[in-house]
Amino acid sequence: MEISTEKFWLKNEEFFPREELPGDFIEQGTSLYEVIRVMQGVPLFFEQHMARLHNTSQLTGLKLPVDDETIKKRLFNLITRNEVDAGNIKIVLNYRQPNEPAVFYAYFTPSFYPSPADYEKGVKTVLVNIERPNPNAKVDRAEYRHVIDTAKEKTHSYEAILVDHNGFVTEGGRSNVFMIKDNLVLTPPPDQVLKGINRQMVMVACNNIGQPVIERKISLQEMLTMDAVFITGTSPHVLPVSQVDEYHFDSANNQILKNIMSEFDNIVDNYIKSHRPD
Repeated sequence: MEISTEKFWLKNEEFFPREELPGDFIEQGTSLYEVIRVMQGVPLFFEQHMARLHNTSQLTGLKLPVDDETIKKRLFNLITRNEVDAGNIKIVLNYRQPNEPAVFYAYFTPSFYPSPADYEKGVKTVLVNIERPNPNAKVDRAEYRHVIDTAKEKTHSYEAILVDHNGFVTEGGRSNVFMIKDNLVLTPPPDQVLKGINRQMVMVACNNIGQPVIERKISLQEMLTMDAVFITGTSPHVLPVSQVDEYHFDSANNQILKNIMSEFDNIVDNYIKSHRPD
């Protein structure tokens, strides 16, 4: 069920009141989407989100109906019209018929940000044996979301950690997964996961501080021997994991992770300063 949390949402160029957003439109036809976090009135890492949207368009063969500059203007108009400066905006390109241009939707979507205690102690996660179809494409799939959301609700977990049919860890339900062993940061290879924007920014943060990162397959058994586990995503940014099923990790006290979190915050701050509207 799609919900607009603010008073107005956009359909192409036109604003509509919150209650008129059809809750099931995203499940009709095919929908490409991005969720962008807004902080201090700035859509974070907009350029990277658009690059991924273009990649999804190429992978699915669905042509985008608007250019990046038009999308940016619409997002700033949506932020201004709703008089808010923080939240998550969902962009959806809904292709109802194969030969018809997509309809553009943008609206503030429910966001669930971790608490300060979550960052200080880490969060609980649950293992789910499922694979994302066409993992590099960000396409809405209701059945996939239902399986993951059900597992999280049953176990009161913040996130699901996905394991493929060969027993390798791939990603989170709405996040990417990183691990730390000794002085190395490890993460599953990019061809097997949705290449999250904050995953990219963590790579930049690690490069900035001289922290080595290795992208390779990681079995579930190997993950359970790691010193620390963390996830990255639009809402959590960089978030320590304290528990995977019944297995516990002291991730929040890992110094390498603390260094990464600090540099990531610097990247966010610098982006906001350089992209504030005039």
